[in-house]
Amino acid sequence: MSKGNSPVLSGPLQVKAGKKMDVSVKKQKIISAAVTLAAIIWLPQMLLSSGKGLDFSNSFLSVLLWALSFPAVDKALWKDGSLQEKKGWRFFFAFVFVLACLFGRRLESAGYVDFTDWGMWISIPFLTFFFGLLTGRLWQWLEGKRTLPAYQEARMSERRKNLVVFLFFLVIWGIVLLAVYPGFFVYDAQDEFNQVALRNFTTHHPLLHVLLLGGIISLGNKLFSSYNMGIALYMLFQMAVMAGCFTYVLSFFRKRGTSGWFRAAGFLYFAFFPVIQMYVLCSAKDTLYSAGMLLVIVLLLQLFEERESAVSWKTYGLLLVSLFVMAAMRHNGFYILLLLIPVTGIGADKNKRKKVLAAGIGALALYLLVTGGLGRLLHAQENGENQEMLTVPIQQLARVYSCSPSVFTKEQREVLLTFLPEEALQRYTPKLSDRVKIDFNNESYKENPSQFWKLWWSVGRKAPAAYLNAWLLTSYGFWYPDAVIDVYRGNTVFTYTYEDSSYFGFETELPGVRESKIPFLNEWFRRLSLELFQQKVPVLSMLFSPGFLFLIYLSGLLFLMKQKEFGRVLAFLPVVLNWGTVILGPTYLVRYVLIFWFALPVLGYVVSTGKLCYTNGKTDVFP
Repeated sequence: MSKGNSPVLSGPLQVKAGKKMDVSVKKQKIISAAVTLAAIIWLPQMLLSSGKGLDFSNSFLSVLLWALSFPAVDKALWKDGSLQEKKGWRFFFAFVFVLACLFGRRLESAGYVDFTDWGMWISIPFLTFFFGLLTGRLWQWLEGKRTLPAYQEARMSERRKNLVVFLFFLVIWGIVLLAVYPGFFVYDAQDEFNQVALRNFTTHHPLLHVLLLGGIISLGNKLFSSYNMGIALYMLFQMAVMAGCFTYVLSFFRKRGTSGWFRAAGFLYFAFFPVIQMYVLCSAKDTLYSAGMLLVIVLLLQLFEERESAVSWKTYGLLLVSLFVMAAMRHNGFYILLLLIPVTGIGADKNKRKKVLAAGIGALALYLLVTGGLGRLLHAQENGENQEMLTVPIQQLARVYSCSPSVFTKEQREVLLTFLPEEALQRYTPKLSDRVKIDFNNESYKENPSQFWKLWWSVGRKAPAAYLNAWLLTSYGFWYPDAVIDVYRGNTVFTYTYEDSSYFGFETELPGVRESKIPFLNEWFRRLSLELFQQKVPVLSMLFSPGFLFLIYLSGLLFLMKQKEFGRVLAFLPVVLNWGTVILGPTYLVRYVLIFWFALPVLGYVVSTGKLCYTNGKTDVFP
């Protein structure tokens, strides 16, 4: 025995132990190889297939993928301790990822999910286990790469840097504005402008945005006798707002002492990434709504992580304004605000709780005062339409009527036609509910809402798969990375007809007219918007995918949960709540989840850095 009372093997015993260890290692290798092979065998269930379905199984790619995956699986199984962890966040992410790809692949290729497909269900545990192991390896790598940001007090030179960044944004976007002059005047913009022009207001769209858009355009037309100048003037206003928001985010990164390359990447991303440029120069209310939400996220990070002494009253004031803008620019923003108030109050420490709650309640009061006051001042007609809230059940009933009309009894059919006329039901399109819900009979619903819900329930009991498919088809672009956004296929809008892609509303609608000063750049945006263009570029195409970014956010937030950084997760609650509202909407479009792109550098910051440190003479880690 040695001094430490540990047995020392020598001679034949040592050789025998070594052989046992070799056998054990070999068994582990065989198990790892089998786990990897099982996942590769079932992987085609997740992949879009064409022809005979041999694209992957009868390809060298399957061998290459097995060879590349095997080392990671082997290490995750036997060296990382993945299976010993009590909290299986990685396997939860893998389960969601696998389910999204399994369902999404079928919706994209066949137009429905066959819930009786036994192969799909059997593949789930194999693929979940496989991708859970790979996710664990990725998270371990991230843990090793994380740095500790150091809080730095603001200096006078910061203001000059911020001004330079702000002006640079305006110059770059100004060049794009010349290319698409007077800007992308689409997505309800014509309706909002007409409300101001005709002095006939409704609460269908947020009144504050209606007045901003219509008022600035009318002012520009009055000053310059040109509606194009008015639209361009609104774009300049929005450019300034967005430049200010993105400059604030980059300043936040500088104060946290993030690396120079990270700040440079964020700067270039905000300035040049096409989705950012498209919506900075787009009249849709989603831009200002997402800008408010972006600032809410950053401000909550500050309030949850920084010391009370480092948080000024200006931060709370800016939080109030940002929450108000978020709520006032889109109707779902109001519901997000209602949920944020108690949650952020709980998430803040006791020294800041009252001030955070005061900012949230103040934003709510300001919202009610402004929206209510504008409604009375403008004599706005209340939006008595219920179809926006009933999008999913309307689409479900329409799908059953279109695909399985025999499900309806004679009495049920008569009841259905009191809410939805025959011509509306015949316009059913799987990925877009607008064509059906536009003719929904609100008067009949107001008179007898229980009749509608009884019909919905009784039909759904007989056709649950059709109901589920109806909802999945209008939402899968928000969670399936390979989805092609073509929801407006065949629709004619002003001067063009949507065909292969409905990625972005490229047009300048009346009263504006497109007058490009840089035609080749205008053509670039046309192809990004209306053709399968960026979708054909491997890897980079995923940066344009809402479904891919959903998975990135899910993985990032679950990684933070694993690190027990719950305050940072709470800061991203607006993103989560926004996604939860839009998957119940009429279709899937980039503009509904624009915050995915705006807040992406902020997600990158929280995932790549640990808890905040302060540098005031000596460094101490913020608890």
